[in-house]
This record gives sequence, C-alpha cells and structure tokens, in this order.
Amino acid sequence: MTEHILDTLGLREAAGTEALDAGTKTFVPVHVGTQDVPVGTVLDALDADPALLPPRTGHLGNWEDIAAGRSGPMDFNTAICGGGWGYPLIYGFTRTEAETEGGDEAYQPGSLIDQGKRHTLPLYTWDGTGFARRDRGKALFCPLVQAEVDGQLVPLVDLHWQRMLALPGRYRFKQWAAPLTANAPLVTDMLTLLLEQAAAQGRNQAFAELISQAVRLDGEVARCDLRPDGTGYRLDGHHYPSARALAETVMLAVRALVEPAEFFARLPELPPVLPVMSLQLTNVLFALLDTHHPDTPAGAPESPFITHLHWGARAMAGCPPRRGGYLSRRSTVRSLRAITDPLVRHFDEASPTAFVLLPAQAFMLCPPSTSPDDTEVLAELFRSVRAAGPEASYDTTLTWLDGNRDRLSDYLRGRFRTGSGVPADGTPRDPAVPVQPEGFRELTFRQACGAVAAFEEVLG
Repeated sequence: MTEHILDTLGLREAAGTEALDAGTKTFVPVHVGTQDVPVGTVLDALDADPALLPPRTGHLGNWEDIAAGRSGPMDFNTAICGGGWGYPLIYGFTRTEAETEGGDEAYQPGSLIDQGKRHTLPLYTWDGTGFARRDRGKALFCPLVQAEVDGQLVPLVDLHWQRMLALPGRYRFKQWAAPLTANAPLVTDMLTLLLEQAAAQGRNQAFAELISQAVRLDGEVARCDLRPDGTGYRLDGHHYPSARALAETVMLAVRALVEPAEFFARLPELPPVLPVMSLQLTNVLFALLDTHHPDTPAGAPESPFITHLHWGARAMAGCPPRRGGYLSRRSTVRSLRAITDPLVRHFDEASPTAFVLLPAQAFMLCPPSTSPDDTEVLAELFRSVRAAGPEASYDTTLTWLDGNRDRLSDYLRGRFRTGSGVPADGTPRDPAVPVQPEGFRELTFRQACGAVAAFEEVLG
C-alpha cells in the first residue's frame, strides 16, 4: 500500500482522494513539479519505505556513460537510479537515430557510445526474404532491428540489454515489457475489452488511444489507420478477425523486447503489419501492474485506489512553468480516463489511480563531483530562489543567470541545450557522481522545476 505517501507529501487534496475513493474519477495525475513539496521530503519518504521504488522510464540505448555520471543532460538518471530513489524501467518501443526526424537522439540506440565515443552500428531489417542492411535515411523500430557485431547479427534490443546488465553499481535494470508479458493473459483480456468498446463507440480517437502506430516487418513505423471491419478489424489494409486476435498481435511486439531471439525466428510467419501499443495505455499499465513495487510479489491491487509514483523526464513531466509534459495535459487525462473507466468497472485487478509524477529534471541542478565550483555557484542560486518565495523561482533564476551563467562550467551549461542527449563528441570525461549542492533538498519541486525551466530558456 502506498496511499500513505500522499499524507507524507501533503498531496491528498491534490490527488482528489475523495473522488478516487468513491470511484467517480478513475485516473488523477499529480504533477509534483507544480506542488510545494521539498525535494528532500520526497527522497526521505522513499528511503523510509524499502518496498516503494518508483520507476524511472529510461529508453533502450546507451547507459554506459549514464552509469558513469558523464552523460550530460542524462545525468538525472544517474542521480535517481544511482542514488537508490528509483530504478531504470527500460522502454523499448523507440526508434534508431536517423537523418530524418523521429529517432531517439537522446539514447541513440542505433549506436554504441562509451567514454564519449560513438560507434555507428550496421543495422539490418527483414526485406521479405532475409535481413538486409539499412542506411540511416529512416528511423527504425528497435524491436525489429538487428545489428551486426563481430560478423554476426544480433537483436538490437538484446545487444543493449546485455550491456546494461553488465554495468556495475546500483542500477537495477528492468524491462518495461517484462510485467506485461508476465501478465499477458490479463493484459490481452483488458485490451480485447477496450478494442470492443472502441468499436462500439464509433470514435476514431478511441482506437488511437490504444494502438497509436503500426510497424511493418522492415522496421518502418508510422501512425496507422485502424477501423472495424465486419466482426473484425482492419489495420493498414490487413484484416484481423476479432478484437482478441488484434490484442494478441499487439503483444507480439511487446514480447519481442523480452524474447528477441524467438521473435526473429518466427518473423517470416508474422502478419505484414503489427500494431503498436499506445503510450496512453502504457502509462495506465505502469500503475495497474504495480511497477512502483518492483520487488514485491504480485497480489491484489491497492484499495480503494492505487498510488503510483513515477519519475518522468523531459517528455512526460517536462519542467513547469515552461513545459508541463504530456501526462498532465487535459487531452491526455481524458484519454487515460477513457481507458481506466472500463478497466476499473470490469476487472478486479484494476483500481482507480493517483499517478504521482516526479519530475526527474530537477536533478539537472546537481553538478558532477568533477565540477566542485559548480556546486558552490549553484548553492548561491538556491539561496536566492528560496528567499524569493515558491512562485518566483523561474523569474529569480532568469535574473540570476543574466549575471552568473559564465561562472558555470561548459559541461553543466551543456545539459540544457535543446535536443541534447548522451554526449558523443569524443571528449574524454572522468567518471563522476551527482552532487546535491547546499540547499537543494530544501527547494520544493516547484522551485527546482522553475529553476530548470529558466536554465532551458536561457541556455537551450
């Protein structure tokens, strides 16, 4: 049970627990970056509950320099996961970096990066008769890609996964797909119900809330056209005879992440186009499958509602007030409730959910141990921010940066450049650990996010 955490953090009112208790709302997001909860209060609460460990949903790709604390903007992963306040839950439905948009430029899964040096991998996908080498003209769906290593083709997913597992330290990597495949009958039943209800609604958006994209066997992925077709469904021209058949095919791509060799062995017999589970449904399943208790045996769901804590980064949580992230947008919340409403009504394994979103980017304010001068300079900023009041952090930091940005190291300033990811510029950097400057724990998450937002505005 994690409901107690709402009392500890003073978030019961923000979570609307009366509505959750009564079941009149089945999904309520609580963005901690808009709340006056001190950073230290959250970290202490996590330390006090050894069973509670929020996932930090990082991507498949290059974690070697993240674990070494020299990954630029991605060092917030180092602070959270290396500090024991979260664990890396690896989301693999991403695309290789490419000359065109749509690839994952932050984690660069189509390459190997270590000590700042990038080695571009030869990538291969299915062409109908065998695996053909691909250029970098298009971003490719990682679960359907193989890489050439030492003259052999290996699943790209497995290549990165084995490298992650070999990393030292407190990094307890888990696959996002693992709890879905472990609960495959339940997830399939849930998706079958949701697809049937979407067909009955006659609302095109209802399908997009469940299946957002389709991937061809050559790894090219795009938004899809999914609609009822008699008693079945048609996805980009391919007919599925029933909602269950479509739901079972959705799980094929999920299973490719945890059983890649088996997936590629049967690839020639698969349908020509595979449905890809949406991010909205993924976020619901994060909570319903209890990913915030990664080491607790599966049991009955929390009651009367689930309190799910989750470390979200730049896309999911953003940094208020400049960017709020996608999860708390009204349109997203409507979609999430459209998913949770029927699941709560029809499945004992589902409960209303308070989704407590912890903004990982706050830790971008923690410089590496190799930059002690940054630690002192940021402590000065934090004193100014705390003195200015909870709502003034953004403006206070903008003013402070106007006169002090050049006192910060190039490395720290580089964290906030737009589009930056794991550095691959070839610059050698020593391993480091993130350091919390004096006053960091006393900042509220709202103040920390306001400061990061100002850094992004000035340095992005």
